[in-house]
Amino acid sequence: MSSSNFTYSIFTNRDKTSTQVCYNKTTTHGSTLWRQNSLEQTLPSFVLQLALILSLNRIFLFLSEFCNVPRIVPNIFTGFLLGPSVLGKWKYFYQSVFPFNSLLPLETVGALTLVYYVFLVGLEVDLKAIKRCYFNKKAMIVTFTGIFFTLPIGMLLYYLLVTDMGHKKLSPLETDKHMSGALIWGMTLSCSSEFTEIVKILSDLKLLLTDNGQLAITSILINDLFSWTLFMLGLTQLIYASFVSILIIVVLVLVYVYVIHPFAKWLVKKFSKADREFRVTQVVFLLHVVLVIGLITDGLGSHSITGAFFLGVVIPKGALNNAVQDKVYDFVSAFMMPLFFLMVGERTNIQDLALNTRWLTVVIVIMLALLVKMVFVFAVSRIYRMPLMEGLSLALLMNTKGTMPLIILYSAVDRLELGSQTFVVMLLACWLMTAIAGPVLYIITKTTSKHIGSKRKHIQDTRPDSPLRVLACVHSKHDANAIIDLLKASSPSVRSPIQVLAVELIEMTDRPNSSLVIRDARKPSFRAHSCRVDSVQKNNGDKLGSFDNLSQAIFADKLRIISDYNTMHKDIINLCARRNVNLIVTTLHRQPTYDGLGAGTATARAVNIINRDHASKDEKRLVVENLEKEAPCCLAIFVDREFGGENRSKQMRIAMLYLGGADDREALSYAWRMSRNMEVKLTVVRLVWDSPDDEFDELDREYLRAFVYQTNDTPTVRYLEKVVKDEKETVRLLNRIGNKGFDLYIIGRGHGRKMPLAQTLDPVLDEPVFGPLGDTLTDLNSAAKTSILIFQKQAESNDSKKHEYNASATSLQFLDSVMDQQQQVYTPAVSFGPNFR
Repeated sequence: MSSSNFTYSIFTNRDKTSTQVCYNKTTTHGSTLWRQNSLEQTLPSFVLQLALILSLNRIFLFLSEFCNVPRIVPNIFTGFLLGPSVLGKWKYFYQSVFPFNSLLPLETVGALTLVYYVFLVGLEVDLKAIKRCYFNKKAMIVTFTGIFFTLPIGMLLYYLLVTDMGHKKLSPLETDKHMSGALIWGMTLSCSSEFTEIVKILSDLKLLLTDNGQLAITSILINDLFSWTLFMLGLTQLIYASFVSILIIVVLVLVYVYVIHPFAKWLVKKFSKADREFRVTQVVFLLHVVLVIGLITDGLGSHSITGAFFLGVVIPKGALNNAVQDKVYDFVSAFMMPLFFLMVGERTNIQDLALNTRWLTVVIVIMLALLVKMVFVFAVSRIYRMPLMEGLSLALLMNTKGTMPLIILYSAVDRLELGSQTFVVMLLACWLMTAIAGPVLYIITKTTSKHIGSKRKHIQDTRPDSPLRVLACVHSKHDANAIIDLLKASSPSVRSPIQVLAVELIEMTDRPNSSLVIRDARKPSFRAHSCRVDSVQKNNGDKLGSFDNLSQAIFADKLRIISDYNTMHKDIINLCARRNVNLIVTTLHRQPTYDGLGAGTATARAVNIINRDHASKDEKRLVVENLEKEAPCCLAIFVDREFGGENRSKQMRIAMLYLGGADDREALSYAWRMSRNMEVKLTVVRLVWDSPDDEFDELDREYLRAFVYQTNDTPTVRYLEKVVKDEKETVRLLNRIGNKGFDLYIIGRGHGRKMPLAQTLDPVLDEPVFGPLGDTLTDLNSAAKTSILIFQKQAESNDSKKHEYNASATSLQFLDSVMDQQQQVYTPAVSFGPNFR
């Protein structure tokens, strides 16, 4: 039959076994100016459709960031909005923007994009990481429980829907079709989201470093591999229903693992030293291989995307893998994949949700589909006696859906294995279970985080016979070596050891490497893997390897934080709370820029301010600035200038500049600890302000008195006082001190105090995180070879006065216990050395 009222004709054979659709319009690549409508031509219509799809997709992705929902949720919603359920109902929109004959090029490009996207997903799967996961019994049990128990229940839910809970009888002629549809539902519910999506969710919620987060991503990685294998075998059975076809697919998988994988390793190893031009040739060749493998896999009875996925899995992780992702990933995933979601939306007709079925049945089926996998995973968590909220979080993560379920449903409806209703119901269930995961996890995280690490810890609170817990932020190999030299000089001993949590800070990308994210399943520590994260980190090597061989009094544990730099400080804060950290040590490089002779005013330092504002903030500065505002414990910023280098003499000279306040007391506590090292010579200089605004209080006097009394008989410790009137005198004094060749300055940041280090009450600082004194010291040319350690006791907060009061009471009790041993009050004399005159 045909119709002249439409732009296409439909012809059906007499036996009704096949149908042909013929378009009545001629397809061209363009049109002549003013002579015909450009939107009726293929290329202009495709350009308009792609622009509209990308625009809406970007808008919804932007809005989804504020709702903590996975990215696939707005992607599906974009296709749904442009499909026949919403805008497709508008006749003018349907005929002008998305006419029926324009779907063919969209289908073609979308299918090609899907092949390459699945190939890139396979590239993210690291077989070495999966081999390590086999030693994690808990992850294996969670994975297999979520797959094999959910599969049969998903099939039962299918029959529950099509029979309307027993109110309808199925035709015997459609038994095979319903069996295939039930299998599709089972496979869809057993799948989980992709590894990269789960990592992003956990990173955004700051759960990536928790045991629960590690269990989730390990289980997801195993689930991905088994789901793709199950999909390939199941699809082969649906198409051919032949044992021979399944055997061919199994043999194909073995060829991938034992033939293509070794050959690819040999090929990459042979050409890994090639130049950039030859690498482009490799990338193009590999992209051609993807199409050939997809064609072969499709011809052998499976979907072409399964061949592309397993090809990505067996490609060795290295230079070729990185080059492909750098050149192709963003274009495919962000620019072209919305076409695939559009085609899913075009097959979604919400009017068919309750087609010839009661609404009660539809609601019950959707609710059971939402809960089935969650219930089984949550039951496993209770068997392992996991906390209630952690078990619920794990169940939500394992229940989220990614692109894989959409591919299964998309392929099934194309092959007529699913009807419109069964497709829409399962698609809606997948969308709902993914949409609720992010917000619910966010609420759970906020609720549980309030009960973790509410007590603040500082160096002053650390008893002499207790360990000092330090979190070291490492950006590079140089940072690791500098912090290690500082810790070795901090008098570690068997009685008072230093427990270090070395944390490598890595920027989260859209392509997190599983070897970097997943810990070793056989060891509690996190091994450093020399794997690529992004182009910035290609040649840095093992940054945490320096912490492997330390002294017996310094115990090191290693972790990696993979997060966005804007929120990385929250991961550090969570670690501090969970590990009861006393001190955070981070590095920040700064070169001196002036000699300090009257250069403290805003006018004289305008050039430095302009240069800093125009320069993009590096990763270190951004993390330090955020920690300065929210650190839950003492924060130490280390400006390293070859501290502890090979050219340093055996005797280490340290100067501690004391002005007063909580930060300076914390700095003096650490200097006091370092003075126990026999190779350290400590000089404490108290700067006395000749000003009525001096905030030097009784607590500072008591603390200094205790320090002087305890170190009075120590020949390597010296205490001095010096009166300064204004900024110029202060700078001259600092220059004289700098010319004496100290190896390290220790100071307090002095936040919240009025210190007249500038001629204005609110001085303009190049680096506000250093504080007025630290900013001045880092700029002095006389201190160009002297490292600087700047302490901040705690971040500013609404209850800072309360914490300060409690800390003051605790410190006074400690000082009273020390001074009780002294029968006569000792008052130190003001001492000035000739070298400071």
